[in-house]
Amino acid sequence: MKYKRKVANDAFWMAVALCMAKRGLREGEVPVGAVLVKDGKLLAAAHNRTGKHPLYHAELLTMLSVSPYDLKGATLYVTLEPCIMCSGALVLARLKEVVFALENDRFGGTYSLYQIPLDLRLNHRLRVRKGPFTLEVLALMKRYFKRFP
Repeated sequence: MKYKRKVANDAFWMAVALCMAKRGLREGEVPVGAVLVKDGKLLAAAHNRTGKHPLYHAELLTMLSVSPYDLKGATLYVTLEPCIMCSGALVLARLKEVVFALENDRFGGTYSLYQIPLDLRLNHRLRVRKGPFTLEVLALMKRYFKRFP
């Protein structure tokens, strides 16, 4: 029973992250959305703003918008697997877990290229899970990159 509830929560929170990614797409950004959740409550939501600054990734923007004390034990739902920079930030923030919808074969720092949150040499590890809406996120990414021949 607990597992079914977790899956339902994953779908809900990833749907919110997907809405944020769509907002980013409308603003001309790479469509990546993220939501930060703790104890079933939304702490923050953001989408990429890398057009304004290369460090303004959705993951970092969500974490920067809350108190550092709220980060420990939180879960990040993000539409695209976090990059190396964001993966390092997740570890330093001591998040409990990260759930992503689509693997990032070019820059993935969480699962596909590197597994920074799982590295035993670091002082903190977090759970990494693949979540729902892979096909929807893939379609958004294709829609964005179709603009560039």
